[in-house]
Amino acid sequence: MRHYTGFSRSVASGATGLLAIFLLVCSCSAQATAPRITPQLFGEELKADIVGYQLEPFDAAAKSDSALQVDIVKEAFKAVGKMPVVDVLPSKQLAVYALSNNDAAALMGTTQDLAVKKQYRMVTFYFRADEPVFLMFSKKSVNGNELYQAFNEGLQKIVKNGKYLEILEKNHVKVSADYVSRLQRHNSSWK
Repeated sequence: MRHYTGFSRSVASGATGLLAIFLLVCSCSAQATAPRITPQLFGEELKADIVGYQLEPFDAAAKSDSALQVDIVKEAFKAVGKMPVVDVLPSKQLAVYALSNNDAAALMGTTQDLAVKKQYRMVTFYFRADEPVFLMFSKKSVNGNELYQAFNEGLQKIVKNGKYLEILEKNHVKVSADYVSRLQRHNSSWK
């Protein structure tokens, strides 16, 4: 009887091994039946020059802070005849990844969003009285320097012609009296 039990154990372990090999071979040759996940499944992929991320509005009645930032950025570029593609992504991680992966030339955000700040040129602007926003342009990007210079020049133009203040007031943002001097202080390249 003992001899029979040892024999059945070796047969069982051999059968288990054969079954494992069979399943492995079958799984290697199996074709996936689900569709592959591609960007096209989520709609048209937007190749953005500048990315930002969703921010909650400061005031429930006000326009979203992300939309206000985009308005300021687009208006500054418009002032110098440029129209880069600006996209607001659903999370900060996606936006930072797009910049660090060179999928975008610039990121709208805060300095805490980036680990190594030396790789970026920054222009500061405000969309609330005391909260600076930075448009951070990658030095590695092919068109990063061109966009940096255009935004810097365009922001100065809309501050001088009053469009910047008009955008903020239209969105019920209270602006401090010294906002121009603060912008000049934070943006050392301004004249």
